[in-house]
Amino acid sequence: MDALDAALSEGTPRLCYIGFDCTADSLHVGSLLPIMLLLLLGCIWSLGPSATKFAAVNGVPPIGMVFWQTFIAGTLLLLICLIWRIPMRMERKHLRYYVVMGTIGVALPNSNMVFVMRDLPAGLMSVLIVTAPLITYLIALSVRLEHFRAMRAGGVLLGLLGVAVLVLPKGSLPSPDLLPMALLAIVTPALWAASNVFAEKARPQNGNNIALAMGTMYVAAATSLVMALSTGTFHEIWVEFDIADWVIVGYGVVTVATFVLFYTIVSMAGAVYLAQVGYIVTLTGVGWGAWFFGERPSVWLWASVVLVFAGVALVNVSRSRAEEN
Repeated sequence: MDALDAALSEGTPRLCYIGFDCTADSLHVGSLLPIMLLLLLGCIWSLGPSATKFAAVNGVPPIGMVFWQTFIAGTLLLLICLIWRIPMRMERKHLRYYVVMGTIGVALPNSNMVFVMRDLPAGLMSVLIVTAPLITYLIALSVRLEHFRAMRAGGVLLGLLGVAVLVLPKGSLPSPDLLPMALLAIVTPALWAASNVFAEKARPQNGNNIALAMGTMYVAAATSLVMALSTGTFHEIWVEFDIADWVIVGYGVVTVATFVLFYTIVSMAGAVYLAQVGYIVTLTGVGWGAWFFGERPSVWLWASVVLVFAGVALVNVSRSRAEEN
């Protein structure tokens, strides 16, 4: 308090960090902000499966939806870049990043997700989404970006067991006929995992996160536009603009909010802390599915959640220990 009184008595404006003690360690008000942001990110990120399912069951073509989602998100990110005067680089390495991430990391996996969500429960997709870190480790191991570690390997095996429990036992799916769709759904986190590995290896060091996201979204929009026009599945959003189209617009806005929250949490608390968001995404995603579509998660789904969570936890703990060493 003496130091604070002395600082205030100088008459110079200062930025103060105010906290309070409630345990043996000092727990500051500021330390709650990353937790609240993490919860918020998990809740809005998990809206993805439900939003795509709602649009899909209301007749919106998968590729057409992805075009509008990414075009709206890219335009909003462009506005942020202009307002904050963020440089938008167009060097060769940046353009390569935009093309690969926009295609493999956004356009293809998102189109696949909209396609399978016409038939699959939103809760099931919410569980599959969190397997992306496990698949990322497998791909990174295969291209020698990661070393074999028993704990991580055990986590991957638990995660794969969780996926098997989710789709194989009798009664785990609403209908046995949905097994091909459930297996196809795994393509989405697999493509996200491949893009994660590429980003780890080829991300431009002088690129701003928001600018990189903007370029990625515009390439995804261009890719999905070409695919939609060539297949006759372009969605004319301006014709009979209804609630499904409002969901598409909202999903574009949510995509931008996800990016901003993602990088804000990383800058405040680090990537290891952010990795916990997967648990929130799964639980709230199952909740959104139950709320919006009346889904009743089976005992197999909850068993899968436990196994996948345990697998992701092992991978994350092993990674954090490796970084500390």
